[in-house]
Amino acid sequence: MKHHFCPLLPRDPLRGPVLVLAAHPDDEVIGAGGMLAWHAARGQPVTVVHATDGARGDPAARAGDIRAVRRAEGKQALRRLGIGEPQHWDFPDGELPEHHVELLARLLVLFAAVRPETLYAPWFGEAHRDHLAVAHATAAAAATLPGDCRCLCYGVNHVVPTGVLFDITDTYPAKYHALQAYPSQNAYVDLPGMSEHRDRAATVNLDVPGVLYGEMFADLRPADLAPARDLATALQRLLLKEP
Repeated sequence: MKHHFCPLLPRDPLRGPVLVLAAHPDDEVIGAGGMLAWHAARGQPVTVVHATDGARGDPAARAGDIRAVRRAEGKQALRRLGIGEPQHWDFPDGELPEHHVELLARLLVLFAAVRPETLYAPWFGEAHRDHLAVAHATAAAAATLPGDCRCLCYGVNHVVPTGVLFDITDTYPAKYHALQAYPSQNAYVDLPGMSEHRDRAATVNLDVPGVLYGEMFADLRPADLAPARDLATALQRLLLKEP
């Protein structure tokens, strides 16, 4: 029987323009911050979209206007990765599924305008309903993407169950520094520490000297997104005993 460990792929074939979709300011750094820093260091144009206003990101109401706080944190984190300001779509935090039609319409326009060669978007097995809404809308809008676009689906709440791995050892310090830019979130969850453990653990089956941190993705093409969505949704329902 063959082993099917996640293969470690070279980063060099990845090209810009790069488009990054995130439900909340911090999702993209948790899931793909090391790779985004790599793209930026290569001089590839990177467009980041934060779909929601992040208004539910402070359950104890410690930070006053949490929308403004999270927007500022998101900008600072991206600066630490070498990336410019994101687009803020300001859909209500926690309510993206109820805005599917508007979200889909905006993605269709965005995909046609940017025509990314590399797309980062949430994986279909995510736990948060906003993450899933972005993932599902991405699949629904996939026909607008270039046919050969590399669609790298990342995990935030859950790791991708199988896929590919990229070495981010060289850019991990920038990712860690970026994760420190979210004091409003780090008051509740240690994003730098927890992400460090996950990215380190991603290399558990590698025997490659010097590879200390990795990010894992489902590596798909636009035509693969809808079938992957359907399979992941069916698996999630089975595992969670949902009807």
